Amino acid sequence: MTSSLLRAAVRNNAFWCDAVCKALGLPGEFTATVWFHRRGTPPFYPDVVTLTEADGETTEAIATLVNDDTRDWAVKDSYAALDLAPLGFRMLFEAEWIGIRNPVSAPSPITWQRMRNAADFSRWEQEWEKANGPVTQKIFAEPLLADPEIAFLLAFENGRPLGGGILNHHAGAVGLSNLFAEGGRGEDIRRGLIAQAAALYPREPLVGYEHGDDLDEALRTGFELLGTLRVWLREA
Repeated sequence: MTSSLLRAAVRNNAFWCDAVCKALGLPGEFTATVWFHRRGTPPFYPDVVTLTEADGETTEAIATLVNDDTRDWAVKDSYAALDLAPLGFRMLFEAEWIGIRNPVSAPSPITWQRMRNAADFSRWEQEWEKANGPVTQKIFAEPLLADPEIAFLLAFENGRPLGGGILNHHAGAVGLSNLFAEGGRGEDIRRGLIAQAAALYPREPLVGYEHGDDLDEALRTGFELLGTLRVWLREA
């Protein structure tokens, strides 16, 4: 049986994808079964996020989209419920939705700063790109800073940037994404972001998704497994 927290994680992620695109001037669209984008999303973001477990209706909706536009398509199969191979997709990776029902704040030697203006935002992007490599296409835009339900956060230790991440409060949950950290400090940054979520959005559950070593790290910091997702890719 699908938990309410899993459903909140899925919908939160779809709203976040839409917020990123909307800030670039290109919002996506919601139907009863999917969020989708007709014109292509920024790097690392899917073109379709499924919102329900239903396979037949959702697969049909995806088929209509991809057959109308022969470009690359990435689909986040939020409930790992679809077989998109017949539509020409291959599974890119599998991951796990994760959540903390009652995140709490905790003392830390790390200092956190919320990005408030263009200069802050530029610094956050520079630090994020140091950890992830340069990108050739704009992903995040300044209008995101004006939304009180979205927080770009940068961590400092002895005045030096250590890592950061993004929190977004939508659909009755706080989504944690884009976590980055200096080598070996990922767990410290994740624990700090949990505390920041508890402080900024009290009494709201914290959700996200991870795989591999990042998933192991998340489980050590108190996240629980909620369910499996898959990301599918069809190349033009």
